[in-house]
Amino acid sequence: MKLSINKNITLSIILGIVTLLIINQITPPSVDAVIKLTISKNRAGISNIHQTRNIEFTKEVMVDVLDLAEKNRFRHPKLGDIGYVDNFFVDISKKFTVKTAGKYRFNVSSDDGFSLTIDGKRLCEHVRDRPLTLQSCPIDLSAGEHQFDLVYFQGFGNAGLKVNYLNELDKKVYVFGENSKHLNFD
Repeated sequence: MKLSINKNITLSIILGIVTLLIINQITPPSVDAVIKLTISKNRAGISNIHQTRNIEFTKEVMVDVLDLAEKNRFRHPKLGDIGYVDNFFVDISKKFTVKTAGKYRFNVSSDDGFSLTIDGKRLCEHVRDRPLTLQSCPIDLSAGEHQFDLVYFQGFGNAGLKVNYLNELDKKVYVFGENSKHLNFD
């Protein structure tokens, strides 16, 4: 009798482990919903951030941070591919709070073009195709709430978008969407 109880317990433990592994495999990955991306598939090729749009369909994706340049694709580290293969626009609009007034830099790495505005003022842009390239966009920010707006486009080929920020005083770099002692995204 003692032997059959041990076999039953062993079998139950194995079934429990297998069940947990299956649940882990079928549960989709998730991240904190901090930033909403509106991703619009264009019917025609895109070669300029300001060109007229001819949208075929649109989807919304929530991400935790703007780190979307993995494996030369518009890809999130946890969520995987979230864009389309080619010819799409991404619109991002996010309020954030500055806790420490001062000089900031928003570093935008994009493949292809983008346009960044804060509080309605265009900081920087690259209007045409290019390989993944970093562009630094400086700004003085007062304490309080501010509005971040970024438009990105992917034409064809490799893709990617990543936005970092830093306060000029301590120069520690954070991914946009990541709270710090300087900025808050809640």
